[in-house]
Amino acid sequence: MSPGVGRSVAQFAVVFRMLFKETTRELAIILGFTIVFPVGLLFFLNHLVAPDLRSQVLVGTIMLEMALLNINALAQSIGQDKQTREFDLWVSLPISPVVYVLGTAAVLLPFSIVSALITLAVAVGAFGLAIAWTTVPLLLLGLVLVWGSTMGIGYLIGVFGTSPRQISANAQIIGLILTLFTPVFYPVSALPALLQPVAYLWPLTWGAQTLVAILDGATRTALVGGIALAVYVTIWLVVIARGPRWREA
Repeated sequence: MSPGVGRSVAQFAVVFRMLFKETTRELAIILGFTIVFPVGLLFFLNHLVAPDLRSQVLVGTIMLEMALLNINALAQSIGQDKQTREFDLWVSLPISPVVYVLGTAAVLLPFSIVSALITLAVAVGAFGLAIAWTTVPLLLLGLVLVWGSTMGIGYLIGVFGTSPRQISANAQIIGLILTLFTPVFYPVSALPALLQPVAYLWPLTWGAQTLVAILDGATRTALVGGIALAVYVTIWLVVIARGPRWREA
């Protein structure tokens, strides 16, 4: 490992530890939102869809909690840091914006993963959805890729917002558009033919397709989706590393 990479990893660990301690103070609220909300939504949607679409609905529910929470939490954390002037402190330090963003976003990742696993368990226990437990490691990898593929959206909303109120509103609106108007609760084939290529411009489309493919055992489709998500993660890391409005936000 090169000295530069090692230094960045050490900086990330420090940022994560600081922010995680702060986040655990509100652990009950976080767990309530990330677990109760998706499970309740899953029960609701299960009564509206045909049995052969239950895997898609399960994935859509998990995508909703992962993407919405990631975009909202990251954007609003940046907005809060800007209001309290902590953002100025981070900017003044000799660290890459990637370290700050990864540390801020990673704080809630464990809660999102736990929530996703509980949602999977409910789907198996309450609805009889057949899931091979050997696919769980692949699902976890897919969830991490989904998390990374939406990270840049939250960052851009946060750094370009002018106030915490505006950032919060923008994050919620954009998050809902991305999750409710992309094919995560239904297959891409349900869209009109003209809209299907457009849907593949969104990372959530690839995320939903990847997770459904993992559940269904479609290895090739899952591999293609995973590669597409990895490309989005790479693009966002490059964009964040270039630091748009990092010094001016």
